[in-house]
Amino acid sequence: MVFKNMRFPILLAVAFFLIPGLILFTWPSPSASAQVEEVLSNYVVMQKTKTSIPGMHDGHQIVVALPPREDGLVWRGDITWAASKPVEIAVLHGYNSSALSGKSLSQFGEPLKQKFGNVEVAMSLMKPESGTSYASGSISFVGNALVFHTAGAVGGEPFTVTYTVAASAEKIT
Repeated sequence: MVFKNMRFPILLAVAFFLIPGLILFTWPSPSASAQVEEVLSNYVVMQKTKTSIPGMHDGHQIVVALPPREDGLVWRGDITWAASKPVEIAVLHGYNSSALSGKSLSQFGEPLKQKFGNVEVAMSLMKPESGTSYASGSISFVGNALVFHTAGAVGGEPFTVTYTVAASAEKIT
């Protein structure tokens, strides 16, 4: 009978200590919040290791190092990397093909372009040579986004890349 009367106080004590503990345990950590803010801020300094995901076409693998900006600003900075396989750097630029007349398109052609999400982009695709037998390099860049990319001989194979990037969001003049 004593235990029956103790059920409510025990349940109350468990609820009192367990629920706040669960809230604190599942609350986002300050470092996780800082990482989100860092990516969304206008100045980033990041060092990350990522594995590739399938690209927009068969036989392509990508790692998004700097996500596309949707605020009219562009990234300007430097990136240094080491990868498990040779990679290309794709710097994406907002592209508006409807601004060109049909005559211009037929006469001059178009740059390498791609749909990235809902946005049409022109791609600066670079394959830097490091002068070593290792898949590594360092470049300066300006664009709406920066992506590591593989295609062709190693394109269907996943890769790992470790990179350090320092970039600021700049207004287009």
